[in-house]
Amino acid sequence: MRFSKTTDYALRVMMALAQAKNERLSLKKLASREQIPRKFLEHVVRSLKEADLVHSTPGPKGGYCLNHPASMITVAQIIQSINGPLMPDDRLEPENHPPHQQESIRRLQSVVNDIRAFARQRLESLTLDDLAEVRDVAGPQEFMYYI
Repeated sequence: MRFSKTTDYALRVMMALAQAKNERLSLKKLASREQIPRKFLEHVVRSLKEADLVHSTPGPKGGYCLNHPASMITVAQIIQSINGPLMPDDRLEPENHPPHQQESIRRLQSVVNDIRAFARQRLESLTLDDLAEVRDVAGPQEFMYYI
């Protein structure tokens, strides 16, 4: 499974906010700390805010914080805030292939569906708390996403 740069940034921002506990982080601090271009970061944070995952407070002592406890935010929610639905269906339709390939396509489709179901279940069960814990162990520059 591949994550886009935007998804990677969203996961990093959410982990940084989870580790900040009750501290609000400004865009400037997030951009510097996570080495994310400011313009890109604004787009990411806007998507996270629209998904009700983060909250912003304006002003000199303002910034961003999680809108829910890290233990209640799943990796699936973060990915969906950026990419939309998890694991969209492919166009792997047996009817669109020659008759002699249809049975093979059906079997392949079954395997792909099993993989999607497993990945979806794992992403929905993995919380931001879990990711923040992995990051604490790995250090600030080493990311370990287990799916």
